[in-house]
Amino acid sequence: MTVTALSPETRPTSTTGTRPTVYRQTTYPAPSGRSRSHAPAQNGPAGTAEPAEPAEPAVVSTARFATPVTGPARVLHQIRTSPGITRSRLHQDLDLSQPTVTRHVAALIDAGLVEQASPAQSSATTVGRPGTTLLPDGRHLTALGAHVGLRSTQLVAVDGSGRPLRSRTLKLPLPDLPPEEALEAVHHGLTSLARGLPDPVGLGVAFSSPVDATGHVSSRAYGWNSVDVAGILGRAAAGSGLPVSLATGVGAMAGSELTSTPLGTADSDIPGGRSTLYVYARELVAHAWIVGDAVHQPFTGVSPAAFTRIAESGSFSVSRNGSGHPLGTTAVLEASRRRGIRVSSVSELVALSSTNPVARELLDERAELLGQIISLAVEVVDPATVVFAGEAFTADPGAVKIIARHLRGDAPRRRLSIQRAGDGILSRAAAVTALHRLWSDPLA
Repeated sequence: MTVTALSPETRPTSTTGTRPTVYRQTTYPAPSGRSRSHAPAQNGPAGTAEPAEPAEPAVVSTARFATPVTGPARVLHQIRTSPGITRSRLHQDLDLSQPTVTRHVAALIDAGLVEQASPAQSSATTVGRPGTTLLPDGRHLTALGAHVGLRSTQLVAVDGSGRPLRSRTLKLPLPDLPPEEALEAVHHGLTSLARGLPDPVGLGVAFSSPVDATGHVSSRAYGWNSVDVAGILGRAAAGSGLPVSLATGVGAMAGSELTSTPLGTADSDIPGGRSTLYVYARELVAHAWIVGDAVHQPFTGVSPAAFTRIAESGSFSVSRNGSGHPLGTTAVLEASRRRGIRVSSVSELVALSSTNPVARELLDERAELLGQIISLAVEVVDPATVVFAGEAFTADPGAVKIIARHLRGDAPRRRLSIQRAGDGILSRAAAVTALHRLWSDPLA
């Protein structure tokens, strides 16, 4: 048997925080092993209990983040990213006929994903009769998402338009736990977070290490070797009826860029459309590309050997203690302790760096090595925009300045926009992973 899988800091443009995606079809081998069933046992003729049939594993998919392609999904995307928009503006923005816009809007209203605003609700300036503007709805729906980091996992519950309902941080040290135990804890945490909320319509899990095309994760930092996360989560969600979506975390962060930008407005002055490099650096370091209207989907997601050689060339190469990344938080803090600086977080090290030259020296060295890696990536693909996400950048503004000088110094004629992601990027990555199926096909 096979399980068929239907194969995200952004610039905020609306109150919803995230947006739609499309997916392609991928097929994973059926998960092996039996799953728990809560069905009552039946007695056979001899009075012995017959084993209950195992529940069917959940459908598991790998998210393929891209701008929406179907009419209803495009209309929903535009309403979510431009709350207060009118039907006439939808007609202009999406190049759809007025009858087609009217039909799609009516269907989305019937589905509870869009509401028609009263004049008091709408912030848009409109011409014509009042009450004709549109807002995202979806309050009757819940989606559950997780971003699985090396030692902590961010859990979120959002409604159908991406508005946050609940969140929780789960302390989960992956190197110290068997993969099955860790993933079952993630699933249990999500279902616990959903108690008392409307029935969930989707569950999404993004990993700070790459998820390959077959739904497996191999990570030296995690201590995982080709772990079948699709199979484990499919069994954990067996019998729930909930589809499960998987993503690589930095890819989901890039996907949140697509879900937060109105169609037809992003990088319209750039030949070939949007071109963005996303770089995430905290405990692990990873990158993703937006090319045109989609996030590039690597087959294996393995970091290039050249990146690893650069990362291991500095003072942090022996700081990993078997986990993390040479330029990650653990490595930097261990290097600090070896230099006589006792701090428990990068934020403390940054605060100390204004008076302690050794602290600033360590932070600058990491920024220089990150700059070499990012510069190499930029040279290969030549993006129009680079976005930095994660504590390595948000806690240390000086790091961004060093890397920016590095990039612009290498190619002074390049048109390069450098941005820093805002707070909450992990939660948004988890949310768009959970919602991408709904937003890709809202009337399914």
